[in-house]
Amino acid sequence: MKRILLLMMVVASVNAEILAQANQSYSHGDPSNDEQYMLELINRARANPTEEGVRLMDTDDGSVQAAYQYFNINKAATKQAFTTYPQRPPMAFHPSLLQAARNHTGDMVANNFQGHNGSNGSTLDQRYAAVGYQSQGQWGENVSAYSNSVWYGHCGLNVDWGTQNQIELGHRSNIMNFKNAVYTEIGIGITKTLGGLQSGTVGPYVITQDFGMRTIRYITGVVYDDKNSNGFYDPGEGLSGVRVEPSRGTYYAITSSSGGYAIPFTGSGAVTVVASGGPLTAPITQNTTFSSDNIKVDFIPVAQKPGAVTLLLPASKASVPRANVAFTWNAASFAEVYEIVVAKDQNFTPSSVVFTKEVSATGTTTDMPECGKTYYWRVRASNAVGDGAWSAALQFSTTGSAPGSPTLAGPKGAFSVDVSAAQSFTWSATAGASAYHIRLSTQANMSAPFFQDSTVGSNATNVDAAVLPSSGKFYWQVRSYNECGWSVWSSSAEATATVTSVDEFTESGLAVSVVPNPVLDNGSIRISAPYDVPVNITIVDNMGRVMMSGHQIESLSGLSSGMYTVIVDADGARATTRFIKQ
Repeated sequence: MKRILLLMMVVASVNAEILAQANQSYSHGDPSNDEQYMLELINRARANPTEEGVRLMDTDDGSVQAAYQYFNINKAATKQAFTTYPQRPPMAFHPSLLQAARNHTGDMVANNFQGHNGSNGSTLDQRYAAVGYQSQGQWGENVSAYSNSVWYGHCGLNVDWGTQNQIELGHRSNIMNFKNAVYTEIGIGITKTLGGLQSGTVGPYVITQDFGMRTIRYITGVVYDDKNSNGFYDPGEGLSGVRVEPSRGTYYAITSSSGGYAIPFTGSGAVTVVASGGPLTAPITQNTTFSSDNIKVDFIPVAQKPGAVTLLLPASKASVPRANVAFTWNAASFAEVYEIVVAKDQNFTPSSVVFTKEVSATGTTTDMPECGKTYYWRVRASNAVGDGAWSAALQFSTTGSAPGSPTLAGPKGAFSVDVSAAQSFTWSATAGASAYHIRLSTQANMSAPFFQDSTVGSNATNVDAAVLPSSGKFYWQVRSYNECGWSVWSSSAEATATVTSVDEFTESGLAVSVVPNPVLDNGSIRISAPYDVPVNITIVDNMGRVMMSGHQIESLSGLSSGMYTVIVDADGARATTRFIKQ
């Protein structure tokens, strides 16, 4: 394992800033799910250092434990150290620090390095100035450019693995503030890459944490749906668009896309904080006490049915190909699974439903049964509490049409063919057709066909003469296929085959024939041999499966309609022929 450096910087400042804004919504920026998750890990650690020490050392993450072993981390001593740290208030995201951290992470990814000076030589204070942030005291930075996950990065920085890091504990001090300075604001920039140590690049998770302090204090936290019931925020659980408002003060907040918020607040004493709107079906109220430090107020809705689903594609009245239609929709709050239904009528009567499926993702694909048809679709979300409301239905149509019917060319009328040969059947090519289906029958109405093939790839095919009736009329027809389905059958053509050399003789003089062919239950199998010899008769189907066998076969009634081969073995010789059973 290569040595992974975790870099830390601490700088002091005495500049001041005064907040003076009108009554309005306050935004802490738009942190990603991973960035919000890392802040939750940090604030949980600050709230209870003793539990954090145990959590870090006893993690079941194999890659983290491997790093502990590589860096010779003394677990008992680390746990003991965390018991001595004071509890610290939560930090709140600041949009300028968020931007500064993301800028530096992007620089490390683009230029493949880990460090506190930018690729252009910029220092931390210069990067803060570039985004308009000025701390009113100490500020600092942690970077980790080779993390395997967000949790791995958090462990690496808070344990502060590395020989020199274990002496200085600068990263841990930035997070836990066990010295004099207490940070109040933070920015975190996380980028996931395809790289890593093995590929000689930074990654797969490249992390920057930028810290600052000002006199402004915040009510901060997350609004989230605890889907896995672990009592902690996980990426993807945040609820966006929720209004969070204290009972007094100047500001309120709307939760960002990952569910977090921050509200500048002054004064002290009891305060009621209410979360409402967005995906919440009812307001949630929290009572707390504000003093001189940031406070954390999280909102976890009680179990409730999922919110509404908004359909995306196919859009209303869209036209799409019949095959592989992609259906997508927006995620609904509190959803565990989604049910999609596609029907031929907008009332979704059971008989009109052509597709229904339950999926955990916000999309699925399927083929529609017909081209040139109108369909309707809708989706609803479900969870353990129950089903949400159906979305508004959208209408879409499939394009295309089935191909036209081919025109038969031949054979027509009387023709002759040797039993060992094959007869060519041809017809006109149909525009857009990808396959053809040919069938032959002794019945004018094409019932009980004695031969058919639905996999013909061109406008011609050969049929073995042994399949054809040895004498008498038969009828044949063809239909075309494309992605929209089959055409109607062509008009049938009448033909009369004379199959010559019906008996199939071998050099041994052994021969076999079935009369008549096609044959009914009482047909006969005729065998000729140059001398008296015991014979064994086997009848197999087109799959090679043995259907009958013995020294004599008195009836063919045990065979269903279809094409078969009779095999006669006698004194080391063999003769075969094929026949149609009607």
